[in-house]
Amino acid sequence: MSNRVRQMREARRVDLKDFAAQVNVSPRLLIALEEDACDASVFVALRIARALGSTVEEIFGDEQASETSVCESEPQVAPEPEQSVKPRSEKKKRKAAPKRKSEPEPTGAGEEKVELPEIAPYATDLAEQSFDELMATQDVDAPRSLFEPIESESPRRVYAPRHSQTTSSNFSKTAKKEGLADSPANLADPTLGRPVRYFDLFCGIGGFRYAAQNAFAQMNRASECVLSCDVDEPAQRSYAANFGETPFGDVARLASDDIPDFDLLMAGFPCQTFSIIGLRKGFADETKGSLFFQIARILKDKRPRAFVLENVRQLTTHDSGRTFQIILRVLQEELGYCVDWRVLNALDCGLPQKRERVVVVGSTEPFEIEWPKRVEPTPLSELLENDADVDKKYFASPEIVRKRKEAHRSEFCPSIWHENKSGNISSYPYSCALRAGASYNYLLVNGERRLTPREMLRLQGFPDDFKVVVSDSQIRKQAGNAAPVHLIQRALERFLPLVFTKK
Repeated sequence: MSNRVRQMREARRVDLKDFAAQVNVSPRLLIALEEDACDASVFVALRIARALGSTVEEIFGDEQASETSVCESEPQVAPEPEQSVKPRSEKKKRKAAPKRKSEPEPTGAGEEKVELPEIAPYATDLAEQSFDELMATQDVDAPRSLFEPIESESPRRVYAPRHSQTTSSNFSKTAKKEGLADSPANLADPTLGRPVRYFDLFCGIGGFRYAAQNAFAQMNRASECVLSCDVDEPAQRSYAANFGETPFGDVARLASDDIPDFDLLMAGFPCQTFSIIGLRKGFADETKGSLFFQIARILKDKRPRAFVLENVRQLTTHDSGRTFQIILRVLQEELGYCVDWRVLNALDCGLPQKRERVVVVGSTEPFEIEWPKRVEPTPLSELLENDADVDKKYFASPEIVRKRKEAHRSEFCPSIWHENKSGNISSYPYSCALRAGASYNYLLVNGERRLTPREMLRLQGFPDDFKVVVSDSQIRKQAGNAAPVHLIQRALERFLPLVFTKK
């Protein structure tokens, strides 16, 4: 489906947004349809065919399905009638996946039928490419053996990512007991007697570093950052002002031999290519998507004891889940790490900001992790400054305020008003996700003023002693790209004691 719809639209030189308006769907849904992330309903398929001057059979094929798949990221579009049109371009034969059910059906007294996750296919177009092909745009020579099979009597299997999935490997399970997990009794920790050394890769302005410092302090363990790395120069200035060291620049120019030995890799690798506000190119984006394979190169060459990765939630569903399958396959099958992952929300980790992120943890040793339970967020009133103390430049124009208040009346005070791309306005006693490239006025405190730099940093969990040494526009970008400190810290609190012994 993706090739036919996109090709025919682009052949007619029709802009994506204009075409979405013409067929009466949102641009996000059209992107999902063109990328085959969801199926078109019969009525949407008919409108697309009519707009392109073609037939449904020519664009999608004439094979009908019994159910309509609706893209999760498009809540504004109501489900259409039951049938959906299958794409003609889907030539690979796949077994029909069992229907997902919201609740397990009882099979007997005291028993429930549990549906096992679907095993992901290993053979995908991208996975079949050599590592040299995937790293063709990078300057550092890649290890040729990374994608060669690992001999094993019982090879690990990677489950296909699903929104409700809690486990991603047979070696990593979700613990049943509450509370922070204890170190395994038979753990041989080579870091005892010295600080735990970590590499802060794609460090931004230090969200991971603050989280790691706090988590290791709770374990009563000393820690040391042996190297930080980020290509963005303004972010380097902010990081240097707050941690006393300037991060290395382009990781592709960082040879593995020049990296000090370390025990833990932390990386919030660039997410623009996977985000719902990006172009959704994934690994096709040669300058950003392929940066994951820099992580793979470093993990293979340096072989740290553990890693923690963070990215946007959409990474788990991008390209129908195939992008995430490749990432899990590389980490588990090619690099031999035990891996688990979970989608966490900053709003459930103590921050008044709805910001979903996927956290992937891995270790050279098998582990069993209990992911953090939900905690109440800090009240918004404790993070916001008094309007009387806020510079007038942060207040929206009277015309914008008037239009917002004519269109919406909030049930909460204080509240942060959010206007999406469609012009719909909503307000909550928390913030919607901070975004680096969004309009200045898409978030307004009580519908009247923009967030100050200090308020944005607080919403991401940064302490008030964080030094702001760049312009407002840069700190706004940096806060929008930062990893939420509380979210990462709560994940580290559950994971680090499984790998490094607590004192």
